[in-house]
This record gives sequence, C-alpha cells and structure tokens, in this order.
Amino acid sequence: MLGWEDQPILNGGVGKACFHLAEALATEVELTMIVPQADHLALEHHAEVVGLDTLDLEEIQQAPVAKSFDRFATTHRVPANLFPYEDPEESISYPVLTDPVEHEAAPVTTWPEETAPTNSPASIPKIGQPQISVATWAKGTINFEVIQFARYAARLASHKEIDVVYAHDWMTYLAGVEIKIQRKIPLVLHVHSLSFDRQVGEPLGWVYELETKALQAADLVLAVSERTARMIVKRYGISAKKVKVVYNGADRISSAPATPVKNKQVTFLGRLVAQKGPLQFIKIARQVLLHEPAAHFVLAGHGPQLEEARLLVEKLGIKDAVTFTGFLPPEQAEKLLRNSAVFCLPALSEPFGLAALEATQVGLPVVLSMQTGAAEVLPQANVADCNDIDGLAQHIVSLLRDKSLRKKQVEANQRALQHLTWDATADKVNEALQNVLLPKN
Repeated sequence: MLGWEDQPILNGGVGKACFHLAEALATEVELTMIVPQADHLALEHHAEVVGLDTLDLEEIQQAPVAKSFDRFATTHRVPANLFPYEDPEESISYPVLTDPVEHEAAPVTTWPEETAPTNSPASIPKIGQPQISVATWAKGTINFEVIQFARYAARLASHKEIDVVYAHDWMTYLAGVEIKIQRKIPLVLHVHSLSFDRQVGEPLGWVYELETKALQAADLVLAVSERTARMIVKRYGISAKKVKVVYNGADRISSAPATPVKNKQVTFLGRLVAQKGPLQFIKIARQVLLHEPAAHFVLAGHGPQLEEARLLVEKLGIKDAVTFTGFLPPEQAEKLLRNSAVFCLPALSEPFGLAALEATQVGLPVVLSMQTGAAEVLPQANVADCNDIDGLAQHIVSLLRDKSLRKKQVEANQRALQHLTWDATADKVNEALQNVLLPKN
C-alpha cells in the first residue's frame, strides 16, 4: 500500500483515509505500507509501516528484475521548470529544503542520479536523502518529491513479496505504475481527488498527465464517490467497468444528539483552497447575516486562499462576524464543531468531504453543495448548487431557527453512518483487491 501521510502526520482527508483503511485492512491481509514519513507506533500492531525518512536511501538498491522493453526503452526527457499548482506567469524559486514535503512518485527509470535535473547545487538536496516534509513545502518542490518517492518506494518493493500494489491519490501513482511494471502485478488506484477538483476547471500539466497515464495503466480504480467515478469515466476516458465506488468511512465513536443552538455559530472546516469553497462560505455568511444578525462564522483551516478570504470579509463589511482560526489539530477541531450550530461546506468540487461526517457524528446538521460527494451518503444533508448563495444561506437560516428540523436531519444522517464504518469500507477494498487477483477469462 502506497500512501502520502501516516497518522499522526496528517494534513488532510487523504491521510486520515489511508490510516483508517490500513488499520482495518491489516486485520484481513498481510499489509506493508510505504509512506514518505511515518509514525511507526501508529500501526505497529497491524502492519509493517515503512517511512522513507527513517532509512538510509543510498543503501537501498534495486533487486534484479527481468529485462523487458518497458524498462530498457530509450527515453528522452526534457527538464522543464513547470509545476502543477503554479500560475505559469509566476516566477518559481527553489529554496533549500531542510524538511521535506508532500510527494509524488516517479519510476525508477525516470532519471539516473547523476543526470537528475537541477537548478543549482544548493537548490536540490542530495539524492539518497529523504525529501519528506509536513505541509510546509515551498513552490516548485513537489514534483521532485514525487519522483524521489517513486524511485525509492519501487526499490523497496523490489525486495518484498507482493501480490498487488494499492496506491492512494496522484502523489503515489508514479510509484504504483513502476512497481506494477517491475513486478508484473495488478495495480489498484484509490482516487481521493482529481486535477479537475483541485484546479476547478480544465487542468493542464504534469499532474493531469500522470493521473491519465496511471488511470489507464491501473487494473482497477476505486473512487470515493459516484461524482468522482463519473468524472474519471468522462474526463479521463476510463471504462466504467474498471471503476468501483467505495465510500470513505466514519470513525467508531458514539454519535452525539443534535446540538442545541447555544450560539448561532456556523463553521467551515477544511483547507482554504478554491475547491473547498471558502470564498463561497463568506458570501453565504453575508446573506445569512441579513436574516440572522447575531450569527457568527468560523473558518478553520489554512491554505493559499487565506489572504483572499480575509480581504473578501473586509470588502463585504462583515469582519466582526467572521473568525479565522488557522489549522486546528483533531481535538480542537472536534471541540469547535461541538460548539457550533451548523456545519457548511459549499465546495466547488469536493470528491467526498470527511469533515461533513465528523460534523454529523458530533450532532451538527450539515449544509453542502451538490458538488460535494459526502451528500451521497448523508440522506438529510441540506444541498444546493455551490453558486446558489441564497439557497445555501436559506438552509442555514432554517436550521438556526427550527429545532425539530435540526433533530430530524441529524438523527437521519447518524443512522446512515452506522453502516458506513472504516471496517465496512476496508471489507469492500479487500474484496476489490482479491478480485483483481482472480484469473482473467
């Protein structure tokens, strides 16, 4: 299993999903989890967790593999300073990395160490040293991180007995494809998001191309929602027969009763990026305040739209009614939700949205855009189009005023989550993994 984060080194929903799936899967299969940076105690009783940050990467050698056209074809690569999340008009700097960052993967055959593209001797850390960091990465580094992860993950995998490679999200796809080619084993991709979500439009660049190639190479693709499955088929041309929906799970905790409206606090919890809709949330806040002037709005999270969000609050004249908390660790995030009245995620394109399930479990009614995958598993979520600011605002106003409506919706959504556990999700994943190993007719 290839992941990008391991508990408690978590920066988002993908990390949470990988951890819970690994924990549940390891009770059913012999699992090795390879991640850039690991807390080995988190899963020590369930799986072998290998964090590249703890290894002397220069000592990891490739095990002998059978020669094939795939591995020894002549490949010409053109180094280019193009990166998947950058505006092409912006200049790109290459600071010295001390901690490493988020990652993606590249085949072992991509660049020999002596010819790896560099910008300056100080800008790219020494090959063989782990380039893994936690969410504080600088511009222009993540492609290199992904390639490094792929190189060393594939080398590690060459020494292990593996039946199937199971890769989570685009950062690990390159490693997954390389291991599939080397070991001639099935590749299963678990898609938690796509370039069409993250870039909210028509994506171009290396990440999109990587996703396309990996999805084509995969033997099976698992999608976190029907919305994501449709996007994979429509946008990437993948056969619907190769795509299976496996919803994320919910933690095994006792669901709390519907929270009383002690204060009219509406909460957004998530990264402040365009796809999550933080700017939409602020526009919704202004509309709600026209009807409920005592309401207060909290944006909990960090991300590139923070400053733009602050400026929009100033422009709309609602500064006194809006609070930015920054990133919150899990305990503080849960406390914030328990002190809220409504959870709102007006995402422009959200494949799932685990925060909506977390809010439901603590007793909050949820208001979601119809572009949010979690709405598929919460039957009483209040849903409107992400651009229907008035409609989303009206849902919030109704929930702030109607106690019986709140109770009805929370209880219905909590009943739905009783069957949506991580164990149940892992069972579906395991069934899918076993199926790809069956002989093809």
